[in-house]
Amino acid sequence: MIVDGLFVNGLRVVGLVRGELKVEVIPELGGLIWSINYGGKELLYHHRDPEPIENFREGLTPEDFYNVIFFGGWFEVIPNAGYASRYAGVSFGLHDETPYIPWRVEYDEEVDEYSILMVTNLRKYPLKLYRRIRLVNSNEVLIRERLVNLSSQALKFSWLHHPNFGGDLLSENSVLELPEGTEVEVDRHLSSESSILEPGYRGTFPMVKSKDGKPIDLSRFPRNLNTNDLVYVPRIKDSWFRLVNRGIGLGVEVTWDPSVFRSMWLWRPLGGGLNYPWFGRIYATSVELATSWPATGLAEQVKAGTAYEIQGNGQINTWVRLRIVPY
Repeated sequence: MIVDGLFVNGLRVVGLVRGELKVEVIPELGGLIWSINYGGKELLYHHRDPEPIENFREGLTPEDFYNVIFFGGWFEVIPNAGYASRYAGVSFGLHDETPYIPWRVEYDEEVDEYSILMVTNLRKYPLKLYRRIRLVNSNEVLIRERLVNLSSQALKFSWLHHPNFGGDLLSENSVLELPEGTEVEVDRHLSSESSILEPGYRGTFPMVKSKDGKPIDLSRFPRNLNTNDLVYVPRIKDSWFRLVNRGIGLGVEVTWDPSVFRSMWLWRPLGGGLNYPWFGRIYATSVELATSWPATGLAEQVKAGTAYEIQGNGQINTWVRLRIVPY
């Protein structure tokens, strides 16, 4: 069932409901998937109540903007995944530009009572993105997407799905599962003062080292760390992960198209560290599906050879699937 006509702080909310599964999307707020709720249990992290982005624009730098308008939920980023960057004559801010522009909901002959089609045209880059969200059944969400190049010029870009898990799903009982033998690398490019991890450390998931040499288990989410860590999976082995909470008997299993999303970013804002931007007030985790790495922005990703490319007048089709599983 499609539920339309809902609003939060003046923002339109479009819902999909099938059995115990309810998904809510805020089209004007960068097409944000605001909520995935199953049987009354919220799976996504909510940092603050959503508001129109225009309320925040004045006086913010490109580097600040994302941090200030971070509401939580599940958003996606094209064409600059990562920090502020300049490429092809375009200045991009942090995670620019799809999270900051409105999407529209379109209805066509494919629409059923468990499906919506969302569309947005980028403003800095000649790209158009179609995203269909469908509840396949009462415990499964399928996202199918088509990216279209509106120009005859081949374009480099990076693409990131950024689901922020939290709510009822994340606790000290939660465990992140990745394919056996997954190789990870701790971020060394951004060097957050709030991170407790050794920059550049390479190892096999789930174990890495802290700055003082202690072992840290990336599969667990303690509340007493007050840390803000970023770890990469440069090359995925198999395109799946699970985040399970045996305390509530639920988990999510996410699979995706590995030909497009070839790497992952593991963001662990467990408290987030002292001072700006989190002030110790965030408890979330994000397993981000990415075309590119590290999070230094498009220009550096092009230099590193990890940026994706779409041919002139071309298109790319891809998909992401989330299943809710009992534990």
